[in-house]
Amino acid sequence: MKKALLITGQESETISTLARNLIPAGGLSIFARQMKQMKAVGVDEMHVVTDWFAQDFEKEILNCTARPEKIFIHTTKDAPLRLLEHNNEGNSWLLLEEAVLLDDRIIDQTLHHPASTVISFIGHSEFLSAHTAHGLPLHLGEDEGFFGSIAKLSSQALSANVRKLNTLEGLPNVLKAIARTEGCAIARVTEIPLYLSRQRREVDLVWFPVMGREDGDKATNILLEYSQKGLLDWPARFIHRPIENLIVKYLCKTPVSPNQVTLLNGFLGFYVMFLFVHGHMWPALAGAYFVGIFAGVDGKLAQVKILQSRLGSYEYLLTGLIEYGWYFAIAAALYEPFGMAPYIMALALVLFQIADQIQSVFFRRMTNIYLFSLESFDRRFQLVAGGRNCHMWAILPFALFNQWFMALGFICLYAVITFFVHQARLVYHLKNIMIETSEKFAENFNKTKSL
Repeated sequence: MKKALLITGQESETISTLARNLIPAGGLSIFARQMKQMKAVGVDEMHVVTDWFAQDFEKEILNCTARPEKIFIHTTKDAPLRLLEHNNEGNSWLLLEEAVLLDDRIIDQTLHHPASTVISFIGHSEFLSAHTAHGLPLHLGEDEGFFGSIAKLSSQALSANVRKLNTLEGLPNVLKAIARTEGCAIARVTEIPLYLSRQRREVDLVWFPVMGREDGDKATNILLEYSQKGLLDWPARFIHRPIENLIVKYLCKTPVSPNQVTLLNGFLGFYVMFLFVHGHMWPALAGAYFVGIFAGVDGKLAQVKILQSRLGSYEYLLTGLIEYGWYFAIAAALYEPFGMAPYIMALALVLFQIADQIQSVFFRRMTNIYLFSLESFDRRFQLVAGGRNCHMWAILPFALFNQWFMALGFICLYAVITFFVHQARLVYHLKNIMIETSEKFAENFNKTKSL
């Protein structure tokens, strides 16, 4: 059974009006964020040691739905006895440092380490000095650095050190003592891979001690950077990104959920379709730009506030339906002067886009790598590759001269070129990967080179 221990809200903090763990970052207090993270890794029981702000912590517990099933609050005096009462043979305890914005990857590294007792460790030069300036110093033998803000303790390790696990002041000495016990492992955060598949890029580890209210905004900026996807087209990278971040900074402080943003953007997308069909081209085009911006807001908001839902996993279907609907809506507006030609172009555009998505997904599933991330050419081409954002902005010059038929023809050609460029790169990369990983394939390829 997994359990968690958090020591926070000590008497030394009463000079401030707010415990560090209650400072908000990204719309959640650090404590609420810790509860959600513990719930996500399967912690069933959480223990909070505090002499102050108990009512505030209780309020946070009640307001957080995604939390461990049982949460107990103990005073410093009562904590050792209460922890021993809840400590059973075979329990695995996660010891959390207070008020630190902590990356899920650091938690996973510590939790899934084969050793029963593990201490996360950060070397002196492994993070920006602005972060480590407020880290908990830790000297482990000849290594000097900082506590990685999480440790895994066996039930025996907890029992042996429980009398010292009730104050923040004694935490460094307790960690030193635990590190000297037989079987204790040191997990260095530098060993954690930085590449995140869902972000399509290498993402720096999040580790940031929050010392005061002013650090809450810094922590929010760190979370926004963490949630940013890579390999974007040029509108998403240069136009949408700063606007998305401003919107998320505001929305994360409100009760608005990512699902509500998704549904609102869906309604706006269908309204844009309605405007295109009825010939209101300029308002529709402006609305399409807003849809493009808000399409990135819900995902960022979900990651910043640790809110995931089934609706979010099907958002790509809604997005595709709206985008393809726009092309046919433009064709409908152009039907009277141009007949069936706009519909044929819209159909070709959609079919080539679907085919392009299929081949990209096929490549990712075969290799676990995104097609447009392998080489510098692929990454540069991704900036201008055909898709909803680039297509809508490509329409703008034609719209200025009221050439909507030519605009539709151009983005149709745009989609065709994108498909064939991606197809050529897919064949090229698959050939190289197969030669590198399969001797039989390489042999056959060389034998048939003249065919």
